[in-house]
Amino acid sequence: MKDMRQALLDAGLHLINEHGFAGVGLMKIINEAEGTKGSFYHYFKSKEHFGAILLHDYFETHLERLERFLSDESKAPSERVQAYFDDWCVVKLTDDFRIQCLVVKLAGEVSGHDTEMQSEMAAGTKKMIEKMTTFFERSNQEGTLCLSVPEQTAKTLFSLWLGYTLLAAMQKDRAILDDAMQTTVKLLNE
Repeated sequence: MKDMRQALLDAGLHLINEHGFAGVGLMKIINEAEGTKGSFYHYFKSKEHFGAILLHDYFETHLERLERFLSDESKAPSERVQAYFDDWCVVKLTDDFRIQCLVVKLAGEVSGHDTEMQSEMAAGTKKMIEKMTTFFERSNQEGTLCLSVPEQTAKTLFSLWLGYTLLAAMQKDRAILDDAMQTTVKLLNE
């Protein structure tokens, strides 16, 4: 028997990545997961609560992915960061320029609102930046990087890649992600 909670989250991730949060009705998610309204409300208080859980889970998975790249000791620290963003280029934007990053997709939709989803978005992005900052600080201490303000570098890189992914999708131009990588390399080697 399949896990209905996970089936609903998987269906929601797929549909929201395609259509945005506001563009997907609750029944569409339920039908995609082959569930019922009762099964949905057994796990989630509302669509907003569902969105917050979806974002929380997405960030946790993304943090694990980032950690795998940053802990790859077969590469120099700057190469680990570049490898992470190389992977980002492959998984966050399809060949036909559809955004496959829930954070990029929903950032404009939920930011600025006092909602559970906004809180999860803020908490998740903070964790991503903190993980990168900690990595940069440790690399500075080891002498393998020399970043003057590690936290600012982490914020800049995260913001850069969110924005450039959105821009690449809007303009249907993957070269924009190449520009993001050049900026990343430059920031890591200053």
